Amino acid sequence: GFLILTMLFVRYVLKSITITIRSEKVSVIEKKAPKKKVDSTIKVTATMYNPVEEQCDSDPYTTASMLKINPKKASEQKFIAMSRDLLKRWGGKFEYKQKVRLIGCGVKDGIYTIADCMNERFRKKIDILETVGTPIYKFKNVKIIPL
Repeated sequence: GFLILTMLFVRYVLKSITITIRSEKVSVIEKKAPKKKVDSTIKVTATMYNPVEEQCDSDPYTTASMLKINPKKASEQKFIAMSRDLLKRWGGKFEYKQKVRLIGCGVKDGIYTIADCMNERFRKKIDILETVGTPIYKFKNVKIIPL
């Protein structure tokens, strides 16, 4: 009789321990915070620039990322210059030569390469590289989505 009672007691204790462990696991799972979707888009003002010394520097056909510009096909190259506050080199989140999607600039919406940086006086701004002769434009609240 004593052996049977001891076995039943051990079995009861083991079940209790198992239940306790399982309930602790459940409580840990319940304490996990739900994952939040991070919105990595940034809104900026988009204007345009041409590969000329007056708007660039003494070498307007070489970008800050060392990409070469074809002045006759600049618009087709889909390059943008970013204000420094957006570039990793100055504490931002974008890298030179990174691809981004622009949304909110009409016919200029699309995928571009970050090729250049803007003068330090600008903030939350991009310039889209255009061939000389392209009509001037400006778009506000343009979304930049990293790719």
